[in-house]
Amino acid sequence: MLQKRARITRRKRKKSDPPSTEFHIPRKRKEFTVFLVEDDQAIRASMKEALEEEKIQVDDYMTAMEFYRDYREVRPGVLILDIRLPGMSGIELQEKLAAEDFPLPIVMISGHADVPMAVRAMKNGAFDFLCKPVKVHDMVEAVARGYHYYYDVDIDMDDELDETEDSLNRLTNREREVLDHVVDGLSSREIAEELTVSTKTVEAHRARINDKMRADNVAHLIRMCFNYNAAEEV
Repeated sequence: MLQKRARITRRKRKKSDPPSTEFHIPRKRKEFTVFLVEDDQAIRASMKEALEEEKIQVDDYMTAMEFYRDYREVRPGVLILDIRLPGMSGIELQEKLAAEDFPLPIVMISGHADVPMAVRAMKNGAFDFLCKPVKVHDMVEAVARGYHYYYDVDIDMDDELDETEDSLNRLTNREREVLDHVVDGLSSREIAEELTVSTKTVEAHRARINDKMRADNVAHLIRMCFNYNAAEEV
C-alpha cells in the first residue's frame, strides 16, 4: 500500500532529460537479446521489426512452450511475454520460470481487460508490463529498463521519484484509496465492491488519478507506484 502523504526528503533538483546509457549507444551495448513471445503473427513481426531497427537482437516465438523448450542456456536479455497465449498462458509460463529461478527480467503484454492480471504478475516477480496496442517507444524503453536491471546499470531516479511524490500529493484521500487498490491488482469492479460505490464512480476516480499523476497509461501509472514504493523501502 502507498504511504499516505509521506513526503520524500530528497533534495529537489531541476528537471532534466533522462541520461543516455550504454544501452542507447548500440556500439557500446553488451550482449542482450529480446525473447519475444506473441501468438499474433502480424503483431509479432511488427514488434520484431521495430526492435531490430533499434539494433536490438530479437528471437521470436509463437507459443510459451516453444520458448520454454528453446531457452536452455542462459543468454543475457529480457523476455517480452503476452499474457494470453494458446496452450500455456503467459502467466503459467511466468510461474513455471519463477520456480526454476529464471534469470531474465520478464515484461508482460496485456490488453486493457488483463491489466489486473498483469499487476498481479508484477507482484509475483514480473519486471514490467506493456499495454496493447504496444507503442514502439514504450517497448524500447521497457527493453532499456530490462537491460539496466540485468546488468545492474546505476540510474539516477531522484527526479522521477520527486515528480511521483508531487503527483501523489495532488490526489484526494479517496483517489489515494482507489490508487492503492489499483496497485494491488484489483479491477474497477472489484474496487467498486470494496468501496461500496458504482463502477462508474471508480472509473471517474481513475481518470482523475491518471490526469493528476500525468500517467501515459495504466502501465506507466503502476510502474511509477512500484518504483516509488521500492524507493521508500530502501
